[in-house]
Amino acid sequence: MNKQEITFDFTRKYIDDFIITTNNLTYSIHHINWWLMKYEAEFYEAISKSNCGKWSKWVRDNSIHVFPCACPTREQECIFIELYFELLKVSELEPKEIFFEKIMKEYKIVQHDEDEINLWLDKHKVTWKGLRFDEIIRVKLTTEPYTKIEVQLAKCDFRNIILFQKTYNRLHYSKEF
Repeated sequence: MNKQEITFDFTRKYIDDFIITTNNLTYSIHHINWWLMKYEAEFYEAISKSNCGKWSKWVRDNSIHVFPCACPTREQECIFIELYFELLKVSELEPKEIFFEKIMKEYKIVQHDEDEINLWLDKHKVTWKGLRFDEIIRVKLTTEPYTKIEVQLAKCDFRNIILFQKTYNRLHYSKEF
C-alpha cells in the first residue's frame, strides 16, 4: 500500500466517522462540534499535504471566501478539508442564534407597521447580506458522474437564523417593501 492509499483510507475514515456515528437523518450542532474537535489536527495536517493551494491560502490569510473546487478529480484530503471547513462555518455561526432571536423579537414588535418594517429591513441589511447559511451542506465527491455528500443540519439548532433568513428574504423580495 503506497502513501496515497494510506491517506485515502484515513481521510475516508474521518468522513465516515462523521456520517455513520449518528442515528438521525439530521446532524446536530453537538455532533458537528464533537467531530470538529476530534479531527482538528487531521484537518490542518491534510491542508499541509493537499495539492490544492486554496486551503493553505485560507490558513495563511483566513480568507472569508473560499472558491468551490474546480478540480476534475477530487482528492480525498480535499473532500475531508471541504467538509470540515463547511461544518466549521456552521459551528461558528451557531452561537449567534441568540443574536438572531433578538432580531426576530424586534420584528415581532414591528411586523404590522409598514414603515417600521422598512426601518427593520434597513437596520439588518448588512447582517442579511453577510449571512451565508444553508440548511444542507453539500460537498462534491466526483464530477462525472456527479456525486455529493449532503449533511442536513438539525433545524432546531438554527431556528432563529432560519427564521430571520426566510423572513428577511420574503420581505426584501416582496413588492410591498
